[in-house]
Amino acid sequence: MKRRRLLKTIGAGALASGLAGCSSVSTGNEDGNETSKATASSTASKTTEDGTTAGTDAPPSDGKRVAFGDCTGVLPGECSPQTLTDDITEDTTLGGDCNRYVVEGTIDVTGATLTVTAGTELVFEQNAGLKIAADGTLVAEGTCERPVVFTGQQRTRGFWRGIYFEDSDNPNAMAYCVVEYAGGGDEFWQADDNANLAVGGSSRLAASNCAVRESAAWGFTFGPEVNVDDFSKNIVTANAAGAGFVRDASAHHVDGSGTYAGNDDDIVHVWGRDGLGAGFDATWDALDARYRVAKLVELRTDAHLTIAPGTTLSFEQEAGLKVSESSQLTAAGIDPNTEESKPITFTGEQKTRGFWRGLYFETSDRVPSVLENCVIEYGGGGDEYWTADAHANVAVGGGARARITRSTLRESGGYGFNFAEAVTIDSFVNNTVTRNATGAGHVRDDRAQFLSDTGTYTGNDVDRVYVWQHDDIGTDLDVTWDAIDVPYFVDTGAIETYGNLTIDPGTTVEFGQDAGLKLLDGGTLTAVGIVPDTEESKPITFTGGQKTRGYWRGIYFQQTDRTENQLRNCVVEYGGGGDEYWSADAKANVAVSNGSRARIDGCTIRESGAWGFDFSDDVSVDSFTRNTVTANAEGAGHVRDDTAHFLSDTSTYTGNDEDRVYVWQRDDIRESMAVTWDAIDVPYFIDTGAVSVYGALTIEPGATLEFGQDTGLRMYDGGILSAVGTGDEPITFTGEQKTRGYWRGIYFDDTNRTENELRYCVVEYGGGGNEFWNAKEHANVAVTNGSRLSIRHSTVRNSAGYGYEVTQDSTLTASANSVVDNALGASVNT
Repeated sequence: MKRRRLLKTIGAGALASGLAGCSSVSTGNEDGNETSKATASSTASKTTEDGTTAGTDAPPSDGKRVAFGDCTGVLPGECSPQTLTDDITEDTTLGGDCNRYVVEGTIDVTGATLTVTAGTELVFEQNAGLKIAADGTLVAEGTCERPVVFTGQQRTRGFWRGIYFEDSDNPNAMAYCVVEYAGGGDEFWQADDNANLAVGGSSRLAASNCAVRESAAWGFTFGPEVNVDDFSKNIVTANAAGAGFVRDASAHHVDGSGTYAGNDDDIVHVWGRDGLGAGFDATWDALDARYRVAKLVELRTDAHLTIAPGTTLSFEQEAGLKVSESSQLTAAGIDPNTEESKPITFTGEQKTRGFWRGLYFETSDRVPSVLENCVIEYGGGGDEYWTADAHANVAVGGGARARITRSTLRESGGYGFNFAEAVTIDSFVNNTVTRNATGAGHVRDDRAQFLSDTGTYTGNDVDRVYVWQHDDIGTDLDVTWDAIDVPYFVDTGAIETYGNLTIDPGTTVEFGQDAGLKLLDGGTLTAVGIVPDTEESKPITFTGGQKTRGYWRGIYFQQTDRTENQLRNCVVEYGGGGDEYWSADAKANVAVSNGSRARIDGCTIRESGAWGFDFSDDVSVDSFTRNTVTANAEGAGHVRDDTAHFLSDTSTYTGNDEDRVYVWQRDDIRESMAVTWDAIDVPYFIDTGAVSVYGALTIEPGATLEFGQDTGLRMYDGGILSAVGTGDEPITFTGEQKTRGYWRGIYFDDTNRTENELRYCVVEYGGGGNEFWNAKEHANVAVTNGSRLSIRHSTVRNSAGYGYEVTQDSTLTASANSVVDNALGASVNT
């Protein structure tokens, strides 16, 4: 094989004078056998007391010291160098007594192995370089005290190109080397950028205990397909652009045992371009410099990326980290051996809200990605959300799965976090979510249960978690909304619950205009503002985003005959709005309708744009005690005649714009019913028609029933009225207007029951209306068609007709009554 290497001496003006003491190089001959042109100095080594390796030959006394990963060595002394100008195509060893070479131009190592022995120095002229081609190999293994040096003829950054490995899938090895003053030139072959040491294509390299410094660009670059078998204990410092430039697929080759500080910018630049695909399972080590991420790093198809404790990743504008297609990210900022806290930081290159996109988890539900003891900040930017519903520092969407604990999510240009459709959050505890622009978080209504009261969500520009009404709480869900320290904010539409929703004590749920909470088709709401272990009062609040009557719809129970439905120690306010009631009879803060069941105890129901509560058809209110119903626009409540008995005199109903409970004559008090109307502190107001009683109605002492024009109370077909007041607490039946004949009166029709009784009652301003059923005359009280009544100690007055009328087939027992001021007289028998 023809030799292409030219060795020549240079004059004293270059570096040194003479060739004395220099050894020649050894090369392979044409038949492949290595021959020696001169004998190199001994490079035998021994182990020192501190465990490091040292050469047996003493280093030159005039050499300069250099720090390596585990020791301090001495650079070679001065001697007259030899010159390298041509490519190396045969196995070649550089080194000897002088061990100094000047490299002119670019030397390509092709089809051969270049070995550089310990203590050897290669000095590169301007724009010169060393290129290891596809089938070439470099072995440059010094010792701590006799390093191999690759340097520039001038100690100027960028004076020469550097060392470039181009598709050299051979066992290239560098140890105890100094590579300095390179990173120059207009062309760096296929490398991503200029550097002292560039590994490109499918090259392989093991480099340890090297000093890579003073580059005009990067200390090193790694292409996307390289294999770096070892990159430990290197010191990469004093480089102009930063420590290194790597692809996302090769960043895991940067070893955390090295030093990457002291550069003009202490970064390892990660270019997110190639993606991490199937079979990728590697770790980004914690460095003493930050990873600066450009563009998008994406994990695809079962890739697994681990971020080591203590790592900092800093993202350029519009950059981000996306975990998709059943991939997994593990970022746990806890030393696994000592349990020491070493937070992992994901941040922006500029400390500006929304500077980068954030962390996005998409369609990755096989195993949970982990964020533990992390800081995620200054994300939530960019034009594209992928499958997320909103911009956020951390977004989990598209059915992904994650565990986020003990982390800080702050300074987002959007939300701190976003949980989108069909996601699973295995844990979201002990997090701090603060100083985010649009709020702590954005979640779907069927994902709000993942939030934990162990975290804090305050200090944002808007202190709330936005709940998007989108997916419903399905029949298969049994969820709890924890009492976080900001409101859940439901902006639009209604949260429709078909499953089981529990609200923890102390929670606040805030609603946007026309929004609401709807329980239907067996869905349940359990909202108990009492701590179960201590019985401490912690009210649950359902309120409007604006403190304006009727701002939101309210809470609606529809077709949910479930005993779990309960409001206890709650505040429900500023509802009763919207254009649609659903199946309720009237707008209200709380509506129970269409066969539903609920318990409402110890609650404050106030500031409705309509009624405080509405009880509609065929409902069961198992308890309605100790409630305060006040400051509602139309009145305390709206009930049907067959649901008014659910009200309790332990509640208060005053302070409304109209102090009354509206009773809608609609369904009748049926034959199977025996009900009691308590003496509440406002009137029952019957506005239209007649309340027809076929069952048994008892009125408690002190109650007031107020009737609208042409309305009345009718006992029919065996129906019973028992209205027994006391001298101190009479029962009053009166008209809304104090005008004779304003309402019809009380009519007993075909009810021959001894239980029919009026005692200590006031019946006034009746005897009106166009229809008197079977009565022949108008009266405040009519006993007709074979009925029976006992009336005692009562006042019957101001009728437009008679005080009372009795037909010949009926029985009226009357004593100690005051029947006065009736238009036609006290009584008449017909």
